[in-house]
Amino acid sequence: MISSLHTLRPVTLSLFVLSVHCAWRSNANAITDWNQITVSATKTAGLNSNFGSRVEAIQAVAVYDAVNSVGRFGSPYHYSTAARRPASEAAAAVQAAHDVLVRLFPDQWASLDGSLAKSLAQEPDGPAKDNGIAAGVAAAADILALRTEDGSTPNVSYPGPVAPGVGEWRPTPGPGSGSFPPAINQQWAAVKPFLLPSPAFFRPPSPPAPGSDAYHKALAEVRAIGSLTNGLRSVDQTHVAQFYKQDAEVPVNEVARELVAAHNSSLEQSALIFALVDIAVADARIAVWDAKYAFKYWRPITALNANADGAVTNGYGAWQPMLVTPAHPSYPSGHSGTINAGFEVLKKFFGDQQTVMLHTTTTNEPPRVIHSLSQGEEENGLSRIYGGIHFNFDNVQGQGIGNRVAEYVLTHGPHLVN
Repeated sequence: MISSLHTLRPVTLSLFVLSVHCAWRSNANAITDWNQITVSATKTAGLNSNFGSRVEAIQAVAVYDAVNSVGRFGSPYHYSTAARRPASEAAAAVQAAHDVLVRLFPDQWASLDGSLAKSLAQEPDGPAKDNGIAAGVAAAADILALRTEDGSTPNVSYPGPVAPGVGEWRPTPGPGSGSFPPAINQQWAAVKPFLLPSPAFFRPPSPPAPGSDAYHKALAEVRAIGSLTNGLRSVDQTHVAQFYKQDAEVPVNEVARELVAAHNSSLEQSALIFALVDIAVADARIAVWDAKYAFKYWRPITALNANADGAVTNGYGAWQPMLVTPAHPSYPSGHSGTINAGFEVLKKFFGDQQTVMLHTTTTNEPPRVIHSLSQGEEENGLSRIYGGIHFNFDNVQGQGIGNRVAEYVLTHGPHLVN
């Protein structure tokens, strides 16, 4: 079984507790509405979790800095110019979100303009609305300029070694018949983090060597419970594997929206929460990708079909996983890093014991209710073994990266100042 409950070192919470003494002025609808619009825009554009989490972090930073330029309630992420007064925080938020998305998704401009008009129609015309819009424009331009040369492009794929040996990643069967796609997004190992000092700042130790006891234990586990056809995996475990195969940043943002709504968080509170959550998710993706391409570790489907010399000559027919194996190295798990990074930040604001309903976007699985954020972390991690696409140690180390990134973001990211 995976232990996803890694213990964080003590974090000073005084800067992160949302004090009732602060003058919160607006509800959070503008934040949650545009977070949903942003996540939807990334999927409409066909972005994977790496590119999607980058967009969501840029948008969340733009919104936070725009709202903060009006309210002056926190430390800025980067844009620090005070807005002209009077100014509407809600107008600043929606304009910042819109401007980021229109720049990054110009082919969606009509829909985004329509959403902006609907949002701004809720604000009375006048200087406050105009000054809020100006603040949003400026904050969005600032973060977009800051991220222009962050290393996310050009996109680079990794074909694998010419003659891969034992333990080395190589292309595995993809979703199409006869498809063996190269590994994706090799450049993500060097993308500039939003807060971490470097992509390798939380690089984990080397994975277990093939032939070691730890390796054989993990291999036996995934062989037994992760195969396409077996009698060990329960019906619910199969549901878990299918449910969590969706892009991992999607449920993180869904839970954040549910919690800020359930707790009646203000617009300022919500802007801060989404900035920290989406920065943590984006930086966890970068940190995980650094490790993936540092170690280039093979997937269970390769390990369970390989000869003693590491070559696969059986057409991958001896063992098949329940889920299609993603096209990138196995160690560590990106799903685990993503979910833990976002959920650990949310725990600091709302606590662990939260009952939320999750929805999946990639299957016909029904909604899934979790009664704690730790339950979601645990289920997500186990889903990768139930699906046959990860080893246990992939998930343990992915969860550890997510936890450490969350702690770093909470310590070094934007925080309240009054």
